[in-house]
Amino acid sequence: MAYNKLFYWSQDDNAFITNVPALPGCMADGDTIDESLKNADVMIQEWVRFAQELGREIPQEDFSYIESTAPTSIDVASYILDRLDAIDTWMLQKLVYYCQAWCLGIYKTPFINDSFKDYANGPVNKRLFDTHRSRRIVRKCDYPVSHVFSPSEIRHMDHVINTYRHEDGDTLRQYTHMERPWKETRGDLKEGASDNKDIPEALMMEYYHN
Repeated sequence: MAYNKLFYWSQDDNAFITNVPALPGCMADGDTIDESLKNADVMIQEWVRFAQELGREIPQEDFSYIESTAPTSIDVASYILDRLDAIDTWMLQKLVYYCQAWCLGIYKTPFINDSFKDYANGPVNKRLFDTHRSRRIVRKCDYPVSHVFSPSEIRHMDHVINTYRHEDGDTLRQYTHMERPWKETRGDLKEGASDNKDIPEALMMEYYHN
């Protein structure tokens, strides 16, 4: 069935965790990304079968495409903060990054027409960074929503938010540090150093594809 899957490495579980956001509680793990994704496919079938037995409503499958309204990174940040109210800037940057990365992986198209750089603390969108420079916490009132998103964009952002909302900025930073796009873009760069390279969209598309 066509449900989007989002995976990440869990240090606590020492495994890759795959979340199926459209199906509450549907998750799987594995020693590799492929194993975690395959186990998630099994869990999807079990989730649907159990829901049918109980006569519960089964969520609609995910869109096979995304209808773009050309949002900016600021627009995406404003939607995230509208949902979460107040978060640290590391978390905001990583959630916006994952909206871009997972859109590339799932739909083969960017979510926003902007790049993410390989900063020392993980992927960072420079345009968004300039709006919260030297701040640690940002709030809903700082980024009022003004953009009108399409239903498929909203569902995509909600999937990302629901997958990562219980983490904090430091944890999401650790996730991105363990994932290929940021690591390969930095190469042999020393810890704490920054060369301001753009993380290639092709690399993000390849890694987050499922």
